[in-house]
Amino acid sequence: MSFIELRQTGDSDWKGKYQGNYGVYTIKVTLDGKKAVKYSCTCPSDYYPCKHIDYIEEAIAKQMAVNKKQNKNGGLRLEDLIKTVSAEKLREFIIAQAKYNEELLNAVLFEFAGNAENTKGNKYSSIIQKALASVHLGMEDDYYYDEEPQDIDVLDQWLEKAQKCVQQKQYNEAILICKACIEEYSQWLHNIDGDSYYFSEEYQSIPFDIMEEAAEHLDNSDKKALFNFCRSALKEKKYGKTDFYYGFHDLLANLALTVDPNEFIVLQDELLADVDDKSSSAAETILQRKINFYRRLNKPNKAWALIEENIQITSFRQELVEKRIKENNFLEAKRLINDFLADQDGKANLYRDNTWHKLLLEIAQKEKDIPAIRELSYRFIERHFDEGNYEIYKATFSAREWAGEVEKLLLQYDDKKYFNSSAANLMVAEKETERLLHYIEKYLSIDKLEAYYKIFVFQYPEKTLELFKRALISYAKNNLGRSHYEYISSLLKKMSRIKGGKKVVSELVTAFRVQYKNRRAMMEILKKF
Repeated sequence: MSFIELRQTGDSDWKGKYQGNYGVYTIKVTLDGKKAVKYSCTCPSDYYPCKHIDYIEEAIAKQMAVNKKQNKNGGLRLEDLIKTVSAEKLREFIIAQAKYNEELLNAVLFEFAGNAENTKGNKYSSIIQKALASVHLGMEDDYYYDEEPQDIDVLDQWLEKAQKCVQQKQYNEAILICKACIEEYSQWLHNIDGDSYYFSEEYQSIPFDIMEEAAEHLDNSDKKALFNFCRSALKEKKYGKTDFYYGFHDLLANLALTVDPNEFIVLQDELLADVDDKSSSAAETILQRKINFYRRLNKPNKAWALIEENIQITSFRQELVEKRIKENNFLEAKRLINDFLADQDGKANLYRDNTWHKLLLEIAQKEKDIPAIRELSYRFIERHFDEGNYEIYKATFSAREWAGEVEKLLLQYDDKKYFNSSAANLMVAEKETERLLHYIEKYLSIDKLEAYYKIFVFQYPEKTLELFKRALISYAKNNLGRSHYEYISSLLKKMSRIKGGKKVVSELVTAFRVQYKNRRAMMEILKKF
């Protein structure tokens, strides 16, 4: 095991740096006895927990065994040695060592900075600033956004300390730490060109979560001070492209409920006045904040008035349509939808159109408008089968009429050249079992057979086994590798459960053993049979 670093960070907490196949991974665990109960690893593995959690558990066990052995052998214990040293000498030693040992310096500042008095500004800012300056960054050329985010230990430590301050009812202290983390982290990101690296988004959200929790216990004057801090921070450009910007607004909204509701609305109006396009996402974000705030103030009428005044924003129009439908005001709901669709003519967005046509279909069903139901539900099954809309569409026809409609749909789905899952799914829905069997045979492949064989296997077990045999012979011929052999094995197991399947499987395995005797991995897997 290639551990570059392994150290204990708390009573039950450990951290390790592991040299893996794709770089250095940071592993963190919290132990309950010898077993990790909380863990994280920055490796790119799809498994959770990954294998490195087992590795670090083993490494920790070895380290603890070494420590225990040393203590048994009568090694000098730090606790006993400290008792023999005067407080003055200990202070002198720490000061001298911290000058040249950055880790010790940060540990001392982290533990005792809260005791500092008469410090100008935020006493934590310079400490966090220096600690961030010493953070080792991954090579940006080798770093990709699909990998795990890089850890920033110094922020983890300080945010944990802020959370402990809340637990200890040191609310103002918690807020001071969070302010320093926000200010120094955002500046640090700017200095290092943060777009070149990938850090967890939690570093931009957790400080606000902690401050919101702490703010619940502040008096009005302290809440007002925090409100003013957030408002002034919004003017700083360094926050503009970060999630901090949204965090400040959310915290402002929470504080404004008791501090000054009107000031929050005025702020949003000032921001909205600077937006030229009142249908833009920027305008939508600001207006949505006002709407949410009015609802929290228990002023729903003001919220709805804002929505009605700004139906140029698509999401607001949709919300208003849904309200009109609930009120059974179908005429107004249809007008709002049709006006939008007419305005979008020639520049239609398929997803957006589907949303509006779903609402029109909902209205048609409530009005029991059969021609409209038929027309609208057909839109959703015209190109691709959809079971829900198929049922709605089918219900508008008599049994006699429907027989002809099914044939039209099948002709539409099946272009006679390629397999179409919509055609197959329609046959399933219509219980056209034999027809489905022949359709699968026409475009035979193992994946299509596996997807649909359960529909017809009980009626046609012999034919199903024949298709499996043909498909598997073709698949085995064209695919090499253990994963493919394992897949073949899983299909053979499925075949053996079909009536008469054990005999067919036995014959097929015998044939494979002769034909592919040089495929060692395949022979090993076929031993199961």
